[in-house]
This record gives sequence, structure tokens and C-alpha cells, in this order.
Amino acid sequence: MSPREEPDPVEWMRQRWLDQNEPKPEHFAAMATLLRTTILVTDEMDRVLKEFQLSRTGYLILITLQTSREQTRPLGQLSKVLLVHPTTVTMAIDQLEKPGLVRRVPHPTDRRTILARLTPEGDDLAERATKALAGIGYGLGDVSAAGASQLTAALRRIRQSIGDLAR
Repeated sequence: MSPREEPDPVEWMRQRWLDQNEPKPEHFAAMATLLRTTILVTDEMDRVLKEFQLSRTGYLILITLQTSREQTRPLGQLSKVLLVHPTTVTMAIDQLEKPGLVRRVPHPTDRRTILARLTPEGDDLAERATKALAGIGYGLGDVSAAGASQLTAALRRIRQSIGDLAR
């Protein structure tokens, strides 16, 4: 059977949830859909980023630096923005430093803080990787711009509801 001929595993679980009178079956299905979609989207992104020898975290660091003032950010800020452990940021910066995509530089006024700075080579790689990811809709396939906006709005409401954003 092709994936389209197989029953939807989330719908199958939602129906079992209903049959067993488990709490909030629609919420369960939404959570399962979100997790399953996240895995599928990240797998597709990882496939493309592999062509550029970039991890997803490495790419997101490059993009965050690219869009930051003076293309720099404190390492601690990167951890908070990307929702990853500081050790993960340190390891990713190490990997990005080796090919010369980023540099660690001292903060101009706070000697306790280390900044990550994007290099011209990192900027170029980020541009090329972004074009390749845009070509696959950032892992969303052929979802329309309107559909992507609706998804972003729905997820924003969830993020607000769980405390990621102010209401």
C-alpha cells in the first residue's frame, strides 16, 4: 500500500481514544498530528541540509546570526532563541567554526560574554541552504502561502496558550 492508501495513523488512534473513552480525544489527535508532522518536516529539512553539510541546529544558528544586528549574538541568547541546551549551541558553534562559517568573538563591553559572528562564508552558505529549503517549502511540501499563514496563526495561539508568548 502507498502512504495515501493506508489509514491515517493519527485518525486510527483518535478513534481508539474515543472508543476507550479516554479524555480529550481531539486534543490527543492534535498533539499526535503535530508531533508526527514535526518529525516528517524535520526529516525533509535534514535531507536537504545534509547536502550543505549542515545540521538543523547549525542552519538555524546561521540564519539567526544572519538576521541579527551586526550578524552576531551571544551564545546564551542562541540557546534561548533556538530552545536548545547551551551545550548543544557550543557543539554546533564548534562545528560551524571548523569550516570558517562562524567565529567566536569577545563581547565589546562584557568580557564574560562570547559572541558568535557570522563570516562571509557562513552568510553565503546560509543563503544557498535557504534557497534549497525554500524549494521544498521548508519541509511543508506544496502547502500554499495562505495555508502556511493559517498554520502559523494556529500554532501561535497554541504557543500563547502554553506560555511561549505573551497574550
